[in-house]
Amino acid sequence: MHSSATTFGLDERVERTLLYPISAVAALFWPLGWVVGLVVALFEKNHNVRLHAMQSSVIFGVLSIVLVIVKVLAFLLGNLFLIGPFFGLALGLVASILFWIIIVLAIWMTVMVWFRPNYRLPVIGRWIDNRFARWQ
Repeated sequence: MHSSATTFGLDERVERTLLYPISAVAALFWPLGWVVGLVVALFEKNHNVRLHAMQSSVIFGVLSIVLVIVKVLAFLLGNLFLIGPFFGLALGLVASILFWIIIVLAIWMTVMVWFRPNYRLPVIGRWIDNRFARWQ
């Protein structure tokens, strides 16, 4: 399978594949990690890479925002008298689960996109394809 060069000078296959682990790492350490995919989506001329950039932005953007909200709630509610430790423990568990969802999803998407150039997650991919169909 032959891939063409992209706007950023990378092979299409490499660029669309790298979007997911880079976006996931950015999402784990920075609440605005979705900006990585957005920048690629705005400047990339390759349609397939652009769709993968939007998909990675939506996936890891939503997960990073939810992770931040859970961590803030864990901090705020964890300091309540008597019931705080229970809230802290429960929300800490939710934050850990979100962390591992981001890791597993990044690995899954990286592998799938490497072998299947048009792979989209069922609901999110269809939504992106419909929402941005005119933006080609």
